[in-house]
Amino acid sequence: MHKGPISRADLAKVTGLSKQTTSEVIDAFEQQGIVRPVGRTSGNVGRTALLYELSPEGGHVLGVDLGATNLRVAIADISSKVLCEAAEPTHPEGGLRALEQIVRLANRLARDVGTHPRRIASITVATPGVVDPQSGTVELAPNIVGLNQLDVVGLLSERFGSPVRIENDVNLALLGEIWHGCAQSTTNVALITLGTGIGLGLHLDGHLVRGAHGAAGEIGYLPIAGDLNKPEARNQGCLEYEAAAGGIIRRYKAAGGSPVEDIGSLFERMERGDQAAMAAIGESARLTALTAAMVVATVDPNLLVLGGSIGGRPGFAARVAEQLSAISSRPIDIRSSTLGDRATITGALAVALGRLHEDLFGIADLPGALLLPAPTAACGNMQ
Repeated sequence: MHKGPISRADLAKVTGLSKQTTSEVIDAFEQQGIVRPVGRTSGNVGRTALLYELSPEGGHVLGVDLGATNLRVAIADISSKVLCEAAEPTHPEGGLRALEQIVRLANRLARDVGTHPRRIASITVATPGVVDPQSGTVELAPNIVGLNQLDVVGLLSERFGSPVRIENDVNLALLGEIWHGCAQSTTNVALITLGTGIGLGLHLDGHLVRGAHGAAGEIGYLPIAGDLNKPEARNQGCLEYEAAAGGIIRRYKAAGGSPVEDIGSLFERMERGDQAAMAAIGESARLTALTAAMVVATVDPNLLVLGGSIGGRPGFAARVAEQLSAISSRPIDIRSSTLGDRATITGALAVALGRLHEDLFGIADLPGALLLPAPTAACGNMQ
């Protein structure tokens, strides 16, 4: 059903179940409103057969991208159709206020699509920082104040009445690109995101790499740039302090650049020929290339994706590729993210849908993991 309407006989062939068992399962799912008949087979000699597909009313999932500057929330149905999505600036006080903001925005979207928040069966929240794979606690999240002092999973699970899974935002951005972005059908992928912060996601031999404590990919703390003894660099991470948006803007101002509102404005100045802006951004590209060289030498990916508000810019990716070719003898396919600022929310929905599908359809004897259908949009406020 992940590939479209299917008959009971064909479903039995795909799953390896007997025709009788398949019919019993389909009957049960139809009674529960999980699947629905959508027509009959045609073009074959002999009797036709009913075709079934996932019912949009069979279940809903919630994806949340809690970023340092923006919060994005989306609801999708069991067939991967994104029903509604909204984004707004993250509450500046962070912590509990940010969690309350998630609940408020999710409740609003649930009403918009005609469901109750407690009918949402699977929820995945993306957050910056280290997420412990066992407890779900958030650590080392300097860009959102107070988040590491809260039981994020417990508080949100209580408010929603459904289990909540929390995952590092870069990891989910990588899964988004693999599910429906520039990394589809690629076995070993690395994603470097650069924006407010910098992070690395790794998907090797079909598995997401988290590390023993969930800290795999926290490359912002690599000691390859700037003064390692600066308190700011030690707290935020040396590489992140120098290579991310804040570092670029500081370099620009130190070079005599006039006040700039944000990193986007600085890129506009570079495109107009501002030499100081070009130098400040160029240094960040050089540091990103050094980081990419370490990634390539360490894990040997087939593909390196650059994402984030800085890394995902096509011009920036070209600069990094040029720098990398000068310091690394190993060729690597470098691509800009095709999902842009929607990569993380797409990954959050993919994980939430995957868990819902496994809960509903997971069969121990299947030869591999269930594949999700491609997402489709249905809401006018999607971007």
